[in-house]
Amino acid sequence: MSGSDEKSKKAIIFWLNGLSWPAIQNVPEVEQLAQRGARTVLTSAPITGPQSHFYQVLTGKAPARFGFFDTLLPLSRLSRPSGGKSGYTVVEEHTGRDATPPFFTELLRSAGYAAQFEEVSSDELVASVRALAGEQDVIKLIKVSLSASDADKQALRDALRLAQAWVGDKGLLALLSDAQPAPVKRFVNINNFLADMGIIERDEQSGEISWENSLAYFVGHGQLWINLLGRDPQGAVHPQEEYNEVRETLIQALPAKLRDAETGEQVIERVLRKEDLYSDEYLFCAPDLVVVFKPGYAPSEQSSRLAFDKETFTTPAAGTTAIAGMNPEQIQGYLLVAGPAFVSGESSVEAAPLTSVAPTLLHALGVAPVDMESSATQSLFAFSFLEKHPIQSGEQSQELSEEDEELVINRLRDLGYI
Repeated sequence: MSGSDEKSKKAIIFWLNGLSWPAIQNVPEVEQLAQRGARTVLTSAPITGPQSHFYQVLTGKAPARFGFFDTLLPLSRLSRPSGGKSGYTVVEEHTGRDATPPFFTELLRSAGYAAQFEEVSSDELVASVRALAGEQDVIKLIKVSLSASDADKQALRDALRLAQAWVGDKGLLALLSDAQPAPVKRFVNINNFLADMGIIERDEQSGEISWENSLAYFVGHGQLWINLLGRDPQGAVHPQEEYNEVRETLIQALPAKLRDAETGEQVIERVLRKEDLYSDEYLFCAPDLVVVFKPGYAPSEQSSRLAFDKETFTTPAAGTTAIAGMNPEQIQGYLLVAGPAFVSGESSVEAAPLTSVAPTLLHALGVAPVDMESSATQSLFAFSFLEKHPIQSGEQSQELSEEDEELVINRLRDLGYI
């Protein structure tokens, strides 16, 4: 068991894209790290996608907390929608409605560390680690995309050897993967299904959507929007009772009735109300419903942009993989950490949320997490370390002061929601 009272002053965290745990677990340097450290599986919150995962890892908060839900969304959902375009036009937006919270590296710098975040290619990986020679009290987060090729695995091996030599016995060394691409057996266009069900009305001649007669539509990587009167440009569904009735109908009908045309199996695991997933001041701009696909199914590109395919189901080429829109359980990542604070040779039985990565690493480095969604993952730490450094929740109270309530009301009024 590890657990020295001395906190790490040096750390290297390798953020790996493209290499699953089975692909690297037999690499000798990874095996050695696993014997000295602790590992847990990481699971994303819906809606899955690279930008959402990026925010979860670096801020320790669900992106919904600062108004980010998906990169693809209807134009009318932007805080400052462009004039002259249909509100149903789908746009790509990589930020939320509020300022992004401090990143992991920013919090470290505030605590006095020389923290670095670098994105490199596989060819640059070893040089990135070698550049730390002679440095002290540095925390370096290196994000790199690697394949399962021999050359990329060798680059990882060389980088791990250099990293271990640099951090020594008292430093922190970690491997992190936020998500892994998973195989897609069928792409699904929910808008096709909604049109077949009469939820979306299409003009017989042009095929365009008749919005005044359409009740709901799908966008992005899991968003299901009700075409709400008074909010949407050509809303058809009255608020409150009719709105709730349409939502409840979709919650029941989609998992039961949308079935794979070839196998007959259900393709939707569940449909969630926004208030069951989200809270806080940005609930008003969250998707009305969130669709979680069953493993092996993902939204088609056309459906993500509020368009139609020839058929509801499309079979991709063999070997096709995806992350965005996939079931969170199917694309799980991992965190392997070794250092004085952690147990040795242990694997956590339960999966941890992606939002636990930042508070876990911060706690090991002696930095208190601030207003984060999750606490540090206790099962990764040595008991002797926790005795001296108990984990404190980094989450602040969710109750709004009178001043905060007034700010929220004014923001809603400015955006035209009240």
